[in-house]
Amino acid sequence: MDMFGAKIRRIAVLLTLSVVSVAMSCTHEEGDRPEISRNELVEVLYDIHLADGYLSYSGSRIERDRDKIEGVYGYVLSKHNITPRQFRNTMKYYSRHLEDYEKLYNKVIEKLTRYETENLNTVRSDDQKQLDKPKRNSTH
Repeated sequence: MDMFGAKIRRIAVLLTLSVVSVAMSCTHEEGDRPEISRNELVEVLYDIHLADGYLSYSGSRIERDRDKIEGVYGYVLSKHNITPRQFRNTMKYYSRHLEDYEKLYNKVIEKLTRYETENLNTVRSDDQKQLDKPKRNSTH
């Protein structure tokens, strides 16, 4: 697996551990089903990872850019018409159903891998176009 895939797996493990710790700190009873459908949650988590990439690329740091980070994540949730409470409760549900969460997260990883491959192919195509251009002779 390439570095991108390994990074995604590390993020998945960290996110899973975070979800488990949040759920363990929760004292009230949750529903029997997640509030967000499986397919929608795949899309939300996919967008969250893209947002993470943007924040990482922009050099955002949680210590100094909390408002920016919360704004980006808030945008992702609002794009999908999901409230923070619905997201938290859904993640709490999956923290108690880790096998289901792993299956769901594998779909997120597949989607991110496709995105990476498509964009890598676009970059390679653009690079090839540049290489195929006739070179100008700088000496006249």
